Amino acid sequence: MPFVSLSEVVASQQKGERLALLIRHAERRHILPTDADYGAHVRITEQGHEQAANVGKALTSFASAQYFSSPVMRCLETASTIAKARGDEAFNIPEKVIPIQRLAEFYVADFKEYERLLREGFYEAIFDYLATGKALGFLPIAEASQEFLNLIVENSTEPLNVFVSHDAWIVPFLTHFTEVRFAPNRWMNFLSGAAIFLSEKTPPRIIPVAGLGDGYLRF
Repeated sequence: MPFVSLSEVVASQQKGERLALLIRHAERRHILPTDADYGAHVRITEQGHEQAANVGKALTSFASAQYFSSPVMRCLETASTIAKARGDEAFNIPEKVIPIQRLAEFYVADFKEYERLLREGFYEAIFDYLATGKALGFLPIAEASQEFLNLIVENSTEPLNVFVSHDAWIVPFLTHFTEVRFAPNRWMNFLSGAAIFLSEKTPPRIIPVAGLGDGYLRF
């Protein structure tokens, strides 16, 4: 299943469905080994602000929305920029976005082990995790993905619900629930993720969504 453009996702919404968007933050600069806290303080770029605003403009058909984010500033910035472009004044600055701590590190079971993996080769570890569903320092992918989905469903009470997180957690979510696949030279792009349609009558309908290009970053 390839990524679907945001406009196609919006057009595919069925009567009575709410939409939850689980997306990666907008463009940031490359994180360096010298960055404090593994790049936690790296913010989105000027182009990232423009990209997030374009996402907001593509979502203006929804009557109301709410915004949740990892507490990391680049995610809060992304969510508030989308909100501002939509005209949602209740969420139009980072301080107004609802922070959810677990959106920053959802699949982590052992934070010390996770920090070691960040230092020694995170991408090698994540691809082992995607292939086997288990890895030292991580929660089992199937159980964690279902719990992640439950969190989204429980909080998605508006017609549009935006959750901004990180590639490291959205990639396992997509791998578990969809047929999208990743490789070391083909990773998830900024502002891509999962469109989750919610209805009282049917199970969640999950579609990979591309906020930029075809949804992939190529190296």
